[in-house]
Amino acid sequence: MAPHSGMPQPDTSTQMQCDNDQEGLPEERDPKDGRESLGTGGCTDGVHQGDHTYANLAAEMTGEPLPSGTCLCTPKDYPDGIPPAIQFLQMALFPATYEKVQTAFTFKVLKLAQLHRFSGKESVWDFYTVMRRWTNNVDPKMVPDLYPQFRKVLQLWGTIRLVKRSGYLELAVERGGLVVRCPTCPRPGMNIPDNWKDDPLARLKYSSMMSIDGNFHLQRNHKGVRKDFPLTGNAGFWVDDGELMDYTDGKGAKVEEHERAARSSCHSFKAGDPSRLIQKSGKAVLGVVMVSCARHSFIQPNGTVDLDKGERFAYVDVALASVLQQQDPQQRHLHTYDIGCKYGIHFKERVTKSVLGTQVDIEAAERGSMPRDVLISPSDFPKDFDIKVPSWHVLGHILPCILANSLRYTPLVGRTSGEGVETIWAIMNAHQYSTREMTHGHRRDCLTDIFNDYNWVKLCSESRRVSDAYFVACQMLLTKSVDLEEIEEDIGAEKLAVLEAESASRGQEQYGAQVIQEPSKSKVLIALKNAEDEEFVNATNAGCPPGWSNDQPSGALLLSNALELEDLQYQLRTRSLSDYVTEGTIGSDKRRVQHLRSMDTLRKRCGEHLSALAVLCPDIPEAALVRSQNPTEQDLYLPSSFSKPLRQEYRLTVLARKEGELRIGNAHDHLAALKDALGLQRMLVQAKRAHVRGNEGKTRAETTVKRAGEVIKRHKEGYRRNWTLMGKLGVDLTGDNSPAKGLKELKDGDVKSLREFTDSDTYSGSLGELPWIWRTVGTVLPHGAGTTDVKQAVRDWEQEVLRLTWVHARSARDRWWEEQALLYEELRRVVATFERLELLWRGRQPSVTLTKPARSGFRAYCLKTAAVFGTLAKEARIKLSSVQAHQNCEPKALTAEPLSAPGLRSDDAELLGVIGMDVGEM
Repeated sequence: MAPHSGMPQPDTSTQMQCDNDQEGLPEERDPKDGRESLGTGGCTDGVHQGDHTYANLAAEMTGEPLPSGTCLCTPKDYPDGIPPAIQFLQMALFPATYEKVQTAFTFKVLKLAQLHRFSGKESVWDFYTVMRRWTNNVDPKMVPDLYPQFRKVLQLWGTIRLVKRSGYLELAVERGGLVVRCPTCPRPGMNIPDNWKDDPLARLKYSSMMSIDGNFHLQRNHKGVRKDFPLTGNAGFWVDDGELMDYTDGKGAKVEEHERAARSSCHSFKAGDPSRLIQKSGKAVLGVVMVSCARHSFIQPNGTVDLDKGERFAYVDVALASVLQQQDPQQRHLHTYDIGCKYGIHFKERVTKSVLGTQVDIEAAERGSMPRDVLISPSDFPKDFDIKVPSWHVLGHILPCILANSLRYTPLVGRTSGEGVETIWAIMNAHQYSTREMTHGHRRDCLTDIFNDYNWVKLCSESRRVSDAYFVACQMLLTKSVDLEEIEEDIGAEKLAVLEAESASRGQEQYGAQVIQEPSKSKVLIALKNAEDEEFVNATNAGCPPGWSNDQPSGALLLSNALELEDLQYQLRTRSLSDYVTEGTIGSDKRRVQHLRSMDTLRKRCGEHLSALAVLCPDIPEAALVRSQNPTEQDLYLPSSFSKPLRQEYRLTVLARKEGELRIGNAHDHLAALKDALGLQRMLVQAKRAHVRGNEGKTRAETTVKRAGEVIKRHKEGYRRNWTLMGKLGVDLTGDNSPAKGLKELKDGDVKSLREFTDSDTYSGSLGELPWIWRTVGTVLPHGAGTTDVKQAVRDWEQEVLRLTWVHARSARDRWWEEQALLYEELRRVVATFERLELLWRGRQPSVTLTKPARSGFRAYCLKTAAVFGTLAKEARIKLSSVQAHQNCEPKALTAEPLSAPGLRSDDAELLGVIGMDVGEM
């Protein structure tokens, strides 16, 4: 099925010279190029005889049969003659059947179809249709319709290539053996030292971190045919179906009991909520649950399961347990899940304890084997195990849950977000249309091929990704360390000692402010995104009305991104290049370059926003979306940019409502940040007067105070911008039930720190005299509160701002420090993995039961694959060398002060102080 270009007919001569000295497999060649008939490999005679069997070589979409002679010789490897199918394969033609071959496809066209599937997300039908039209665009039906044969051959071709690339000679592959594994995750026996358990920093360097998430796009329709089986079985990414059935049948009621008990108001996610299970007619599969590594986003072997009702605990249990079964239980295991706060409570109990009492299971327990409903034996369950919530999803949980489960406050995880699996869905969702009409087995094999290609593409660029991330971490560590030093210098040694003592006695709850929590933009965004997802599910159930497309951008995410762009536009608009020159500092040139890069980033993001807006809102005339040369002046054309009649004309009413809700949350965010900045500025001014001496110290203190003033101005203008546009959108600003209740117009007189106001000689002590932004400070002060009460509340609030500023700055420094150390170790592991794979492939030997050509071909392929991994190892070593050179030039890169973040084990906190020496010596 290669593009037709006047292909000549192959020579039908039945005599040819045999290549008896060939040691490798025949080159993949097109029959039209070699002009040969079949049977050139394996013969022992110099000239061999053939018959005139004709095969319909539909691989070339010419519409004409291509004659080929079959070899009748009997070489020693084939005493009964070379099977026709083998002869076709020797000519780089894949036969549709093993016997009585009438149809074959070239390797070239099968490769092309695979690449179109991977990169173009095309279905087999679409590809085949394109090739027929390429051959005859006037009457494609004149081209033979061999789609059924091509579909089955492509499925078999993909599976055989997976087996070959995994180093196997037959389909009897071990569990998960066909998967391209993550080269960066710590794997004993592969890329970490044999004595890794003796490493005092093992909990930091060798932790297994996985992410779990469900997706309701990769569905499958009922086909009305019997359930076929996947050729890959459980050797790929899917859980064992028998294991899943045993677990759900045996422990389904117990798992549902845990689901009901775990229901709470912590979040509004559907996962694990038995009252929100999806029932959909016409769908055999509603989606999938997948496990991927949290830091590198590689899909894990045997970690994917189909959902037939909803994202229930039982399905997630089997997926996660299947991954844990293949890992070392002595490693530290820290995994993430959107509902990890409630899912992880009884996970160990569910997967290690049996609830069955049948004679079969009792006898199994007596024999020491596991009952059917036990996924992991208690002795093999990880000793150090925890489940947290990914960094973005955790914002949709209540405050106590955020503080307990956020990765930003969890020690020894670096800057792991746990949201990498979302990037996988962004790619895999495009395959939903090409796989939802497939049968069970075909879909499994197809997605296994797609998942493996995704992992392979990531593997080839992994050393570059880790190296680039390392240098970013170095810069961020330096920035956060300087920020923390400045804050601690302004606090003073005496107050710092008090804060450190208080922090050591508290857990992760210390990162939360003791203030009233208003609706933030993040919470509003998550609520709107959940509503959009539910709308998509309902639309799918209803058969997707005309005009509906789940490919269009999310309105909530587009608006949230636009609000961020507004803030970035303001920051760059108020900071011109000339400002960096007048500062006269040594780093002014570096900041000028950073400013130019920020402008370029803003220009690109504005362009992406306008392109997404044009897709989401096609009724807005293209002429109305004027693009500005200056990105800081670019109109983002949100609903608030248009009058009410135009919003109705352009059908922006729903988007306008979402914008109003997001602006309310954004206004609360700006107001909270404004109050924090006012308190911090006041504290810095007082610290400067009381403690700073000398010109250098005063200059640094004045710079810090100036920066705080810039932050105040930024959030003041941000609040005013949102307040004005809320009014333009018609948001109810005064109603008792309005989310905007409590927000008011912000005047210059309201923008004062509490201390500045209460220390004024004109203040009489009445709460009513306070600016409206300070009516609540930590707790709600009653009307008529006396001067003492108000001033005490002010002092308490200022101390709270001071404490929060310090603990968050220290946490940020600690996480970036861990991140830098982890990235160095990960880059070392990438090198070790590629070197190990090169040695393994170079040492593979073929079975003596194979024919001589097959042995030669197998050995040649092993050497070729070894060379590939050798090239990857060489590139990774170069990256590692550049990182090591950077460490030699920057001796402070990994030698920060010992971490003292809450939650660290005492031995970890002490040992992390030598992380620089430890990493540098590896």
